[in-house]
Amino acid sequence: MWFVQADGTVWIPAADAAADLTADAERVGAFAELVSEQDHVLRYRIRPVTLWQAAASGWTARQVLQLLRARAKPPLPLSVQELVVREMGKWGRLRLQRVDECVQLVGDSEALAASERILLENGFDLRGRRMPLAWRGPVKQLLARRGWPVMDEAGMDDGTAVLIGWRDGDPLRPYQQDALHSFLQRGGGGGIVVLPCGAGKTLVGLGAMVAVGQSTLIVAPNEAAGQQWLSAITRFLQLPPDAAKLYRGRDLAPITITTYSRIAARDRRGHHVHLSRFTASRWGLVIYDEVHMLPAPLFRLAAELQGVRRLGLTATLVREDGAEADVFTLIGPKCYGLPWRSLEAAGYLAKLKCIELRVPLPPDLRLSYERASPRERHKLAAHNPNKLAVARRLVQRHAGQSVLILGHYLEPLRSLSAATGWPLVSGDTPQSERRQLYEAFRDGAVRTLILSRVGNVAVDLPSASVGIQLSGLFGSRQEEAQRVGRLLRPQGDTMATFYTLVSADTVEERQARRRQMFLTEQGYEYEVQGAESVTDITAPEEVMA
Repeated sequence: MWFVQADGTVWIPAADAAADLTADAERVGAFAELVSEQDHVLRYRIRPVTLWQAAASGWTARQVLQLLRARAKPPLPLSVQELVVREMGKWGRLRLQRVDECVQLVGDSEALAASERILLENGFDLRGRRMPLAWRGPVKQLLARRGWPVMDEAGMDDGTAVLIGWRDGDPLRPYQQDALHSFLQRGGGGGIVVLPCGAGKTLVGLGAMVAVGQSTLIVAPNEAAGQQWLSAITRFLQLPPDAAKLYRGRDLAPITITTYSRIAARDRRGHHVHLSRFTASRWGLVIYDEVHMLPAPLFRLAAELQGVRRLGLTATLVREDGAEADVFTLIGPKCYGLPWRSLEAAGYLAKLKCIELRVPLPPDLRLSYERASPRERHKLAAHNPNKLAVARRLVQRHAGQSVLILGHYLEPLRSLSAATGWPLVSGDTPQSERRQLYEAFRDGAVRTLILSRVGNVAVDLPSASVGIQLSGLFGSRQEEAQRVGRLLRPQGDTMATFYTLVSADTVEERQARRRQMFLTEQGYEYEVQGAESVTDITAPEEVMA
């Protein structure tokens, strides 16, 4: 039984939500956003952008209301019914179409009057509703922020043709083929594929490159991710010589791979150093890897490349900054996604057990914690030295398995590395050394590897079967998706285990609930235990014993 409140909040017992995940067409997550979990109850919020997303994905207001009426304890609040009908009804009322070398808003009189007023108030002179092509992205972005989504029918511009084919035949799995088909059939030219780490989002991107057959810009979150894209292109695709390369500030290639930070880079006068080069080039396809991380400066790139096919790839569409509407508007709606557990059941992802261990603070640190400010408390809880003792005991428990130890703060990671000899990869680790350590971990020469935040994204370590999370970024669900994803490559019959070490009776318990919320949404059971189930912690000196 679901409980729907007048403000659009939907309360669902976790057991019911897990059952719903077996039928993707009936998931409340298709039209609502999960915002919290407490006492085994999930709290969703129905918002305008989630309803636009549902409408763009093919849902109708009737279908949403039928599902709510079938599952919710009656009566369904009238305000929620009105919200669903009103916001889903907006999708398609404003359309953007190409007219010669301009774009023009078309739609019903009420929607046009509202949009024209908003645009004129913000300095857009419509000149008979026709606008320069360069306004295409900013206009859509502004109107969406003011409550009016725009269906983009202005079409795509072709880039430079490139001969791209599969090197050894099509390697796509059935669900990857479905994801690719869903993206290609979108007339608006942009869409987002949501698949967990380890499920092969990169191959979906390569499939899009083969299907489009035109110059492609790939924007990755960091240099390591860019290198992995280049390796995948070399392995799977047949291309003309020197057609693909990493961009490091010089010439562009038919297949150019760059990073978010490089595009966003500014000189001393505050001018973007590379942005104009990318916007001025003729691309046939732009792939935004880990699109949920898209930084604000890159919204300008996305806005200026609205005439280009845009594919976003991510494990989760959650953005902690609330900019989902910008991603929806400038990149595209979600065109494909699967529950993680369905891929696990099909054997494409490893089976996963999630365990939270509550670790007590030592007495002296507890006293400091009680006297600290709220921000200082987060850091003190993360630096709990007893966590290091628990981590060491967990590695002993999983002897012979490949273990990743993940953390937000460097000091505890360095202490653990110094005490154990386990190698640490951080932002200070040279790229060449990182590659060597990653390769050693993949080959089994290194069994335990410690990763700082550099390990949150785009690290290909398929051999990992155990994860130990020492600390995180204020309960970020994005981070949780990336870290858990490190363990989802199947390892035969081995059950992957993801441990989160949480300082007991501290702010970390509240932050852990946000992370638990994400894993519960994916259908995983989340077990909370005391650290005494692993080791007897008496004093921090045990860490160095």
